[in-house]
Amino acid sequence: MPIATLPPDTRLLLIDDHQIYLDGLTLTLNKLCQGITLDHARTAAEAQEQVRQHTYDLVLLDLHLPDGNGLMLLEKLRGIDPLTPVAILTGSNNPSDMDAALRLGAAGFISKTADGPMLVSAALRLLFGEQVLIADESQPLDRQANARERGITPRQLEILDLLAEGLPNKVICQRLSLSEDTVKTHLKAVFAALGCHNRTECVNTARRHGLVSN
Repeated sequence: MPIATLPPDTRLLLIDDHQIYLDGLTLTLNKLCQGITLDHARTAAEAQEQVRQHTYDLVLLDLHLPDGNGLMLLEKLRGIDPLTPVAILTGSNNPSDMDAALRLGAAGFISKTADGPMLVSAALRLLFGEQVLIADESQPLDRQANARERGITPRQLEILDLLAEGLPNKVICQRLSLSEDTVKTHLKAVFAALGCHNRTECVNTARRHGLVSN
């Protein structure tokens, strides 16, 4: 039975040079909907040809291919068809790879350590237009990527650090050359992003999520 309302002509391209992984991924993603088409490409050249020939709803791309770098291929695929979302599905958990992929327009960055249900959920979210970031839980994402996933800006991270030092709003304003209203607005956004209601709860939650540098 399909687990989501997707059209039966949904078509995905899976790009990876390991056939065993492709076969397993195909079995997993077949559960997305009845009638889904899952095409394979094992090289950058094959992938570009496939995208020229077909219209895809989603492309899942490994970073390491025998004939090219996945980030370079991402850029080329978006040049061929800028409307199709391309997500990175990789064994890499390097924050610089993630940042580079997102700068180049990747719709997501997903660790190959994700299990079947997690991959199906991620694919669904990508198909419905969400950005998806899933890290290898044994190697947590760096603070910036972690914050970005939660909608917390670099400026708000700075405020979080000062908040964790126990500084009052007026001192935070002075440190960052911001008005008190601006600091309050940022704090309100951080509280909402972390589901918190006061400063102590916010700092404790931020620490648990690795969002505080000190």
